[in-house]
Amino acid sequence: MSSPNEQPCPDCGEMVRINSVRCWNCGAFMNREVEAKYLELQAQPDRVIFSEIPEGDLHTVSESQSLGSEDDGDDDFELAAPAPKQTATAADSQVAEPATSDDSSAGSDAAPKPREPERSHSEETGGDVLLDIARQEEAESRKRRKGRRIAGTRTVGGGFVMFCPYGCKIEVKEEHRGKTGRCPKCRAPFIVPIDPPMFKEEKVADGTPSETAAAGAYEIWQNDLHMHVVSLEKLKLKADSLLKDFVEVDLAYGTDKLLVLELAKVSGGFFGGGDKKKLETRDASQQHLRGGKPSEELKVLQNLAYTKDQLEELKVVQPAASRTESVFHGIPVFGEGRIAVQLPFSEATKDPQYISMGLTQFWALSKALKDAYGIEGLGEDCGIPMAHVYSDQKCHFTNETFKSLENVALYKADPTVELEVVGYQCGSCQLTVSEAGRDREKLGGKTPKGIAKAKCPKCQQKMGENLLYVVKEAPKAEEPAPAT
Repeated sequence: MSSPNEQPCPDCGEMVRINSVRCWNCGAFMNREVEAKYLELQAQPDRVIFSEIPEGDLHTVSESQSLGSEDDGDDDFELAAPAPKQTATAADSQVAEPATSDDSSAGSDAAPKPREPERSHSEETGGDVLLDIARQEEAESRKRRKGRRIAGTRTVGGGFVMFCPYGCKIEVKEEHRGKTGRCPKCRAPFIVPIDPPMFKEEKVADGTPSETAAAGAYEIWQNDLHMHVVSLEKLKLKADSLLKDFVEVDLAYGTDKLLVLELAKVSGGFFGGGDKKKLETRDASQQHLRGGKPSEELKVLQNLAYTKDQLEELKVVQPAASRTESVFHGIPVFGEGRIAVQLPFSEATKDPQYISMGLTQFWALSKALKDAYGIEGLGEDCGIPMAHVYSDQKCHFTNETFKSLENVALYKADPTVELEVVGYQCGSCQLTVSEAGRDREKLGGKTPKGIAKAKCPKCQQKMGENLLYVVKEAPKAEEPAPAT
């Protein structure tokens, strides 16, 4: 809602306070008359100021020629016959004396004036050519000033020139965009405008979407997550009560909203074709969205859209950060080891909706939210590890140290993770034995099947089935044999 004390900028459309000279966003003038007056003042050249010369420094042409006759008369110089020394001295004394009498002035007028040197045609016309060039450059600079955008002038250092609210020129860098500062001349606060958005989008004649709208849209896509619609009135608070009550959905991450799509019903029976139809619908939906077409036209069973502001309401409900504040009181109703996230409430749904997933799927969800919308810290207070966490164990038989994976329950509930047994732990005294040590001492028999009933070598109690795991690494591809 716009304020009555604001008016839109004529260039960028941002709301600016009334009586402001320039727009805070793009720097454009709010009043066209002020802009025209400013350009007129910029186009006027500086006035030439002449200073008066003291009378003592003024000389006439005749005086200048008489003073410089010795130097300028080299062209008419003729070698005369040697004169007596006394005559030369007298002549020198006469020249040295100032000519104050009328006779001396008359004699100087009667004396022949030295001939001025001839000047070439290029010297005569050189001043006119330089003057014409200067006028042309001044006209070009004036034309550039008139056509220059008020938004700012680029500088050599990679920044641009803008104006403070009182008209002072300020040079700022690109990294200063969106920040505030003070004018170094008048100390007035100012805001460096951000990059101007594209308010006018070009329309393609054939009706196909522009490349700008489709670029980067819905490139991130998550498949086969479980969505649960929970009626709290009918909810049974016991473990795994909602584990099988779900529909499979895909998450499509757009530039401004997240789509939760139910693609197709999974048909039962031996000849069900639900998976094939789901794959076909997924491919068609991806082509539709990445082509820039509206999401409302998708041919899917369910299409839920959440804006970026709504996604700020996402919350992890399993595992719960606090059992007293949890609706499910810490009971794993979505399945032991699974992670559940509550979706934002919307008018389209009456009951709350949840998305449940495995650990690696939650990692992918957190990364997608950060990359697409800048949302971070989802579930950071719920004890969910965001990477593999290992602890050091020491084998009782070999005294060698080996690593075992923590939070095993989260990995067991994730079907995409394959675990590998690396050791065993006594349930009574917490003694640990590696798989290599068990195999060497044949604890529980030749195979580890009897390890649960085997006696602990320390407390003589049954070991129990407390296995230690690591994530099994994918087999490395064999390198091709060198050609012979």
